[in-house]
Amino acid sequence: METNNRVYITDIEIQTLWGDTSIEWHNLDPRINIIVGQNGFGKTTMLNLIKAVLSKDDKFCRMLKAKVKVRTTVGEMYFDGKQMVHKPAYGGFDGARCFHYVNTFDVPASKKSSLSQLGISLDSVLYQRSDSIYSFSDYRLSMLKDLSTAQFKQERINKFFDLIDMLFASTGKRIEIDDKNRVVFKKGRTTIQMDHLSAGEKQILLLLFTLFLMEDKSNVILLDEPEISLHVEWQDRLINLMLDINPNCQIIMTTHSPSIFADGWEDKLVFISDLISNP
Repeated sequence: METNNRVYITDIEIQTLWGDTSIEWHNLDPRINIIVGQNGFGKTTMLNLIKAVLSKDDKFCRMLKAKVKVRTTVGEMYFDGKQMVHKPAYGGFDGARCFHYVNTFDVPASKKSSLSQLGISLDSVLYQRSDSIYSFSDYRLSMLKDLSTAQFKQERINKFFDLIDMLFASTGKRIEIDDKNRVVFKKGRTTIQMDHLSAGEKQILLLLFTLFLMEDKSNVILLDEPEISLHVEWQDRLINLMLDINPNCQIIMTTHSPSIFADGWEDKLVFISDLISNP
């Protein structure tokens, strides 16, 4: 696949993590990077530090007293211990559209809310809840603003919904848009709201809608243990599903599940212990 014009991370360097730990990761794969290793070695911490630098949030870096540098095909971004610096080589780096961190853990959002964080995240991706999040509702509205692309976008939606129906076929559920413009599932004559789905169902939908909204554009997506709550069959198919929806994204994920990489992705494994050095 041609990579010359794609946005992806090429190198990651982390210093002074926990005071004495360094992580160096060079020549990342433009498409698939699967980080594996024992608990406590810093897989999730590394993802969060990458997220912090790409989103220009220095709080996490300062908390861990870590210096972080992320090189991409459009420049480099780093936190040097004092300030966050973004140095785009060309075209800039729009973090809101070129980078996504998808948290798939289904934990309570707060003690006062009955909704989970996963449910809130899925709701945000589906509907216009924030100006900073490009939602499925925004995508559908864009069809009204630009009629020249409406047919193409509707065909994308139809194809995407067919894929979701195929994934949910064993449960008898079908996805559709109701008369109130809500994305729902139907099972026979019963309407199932998104928040009533299982954690695994919400999780796969959050991932797939996020990828769909990239519109085949070059993006970096970070995933921390995406197999959580997913059936083994969905774990087996996850990477291929993601690349089918957006073949131009770079996926960087952590996992403890062999099912994630069993379908021909073993050569994309990176052991976190091989990236770590201590003085």
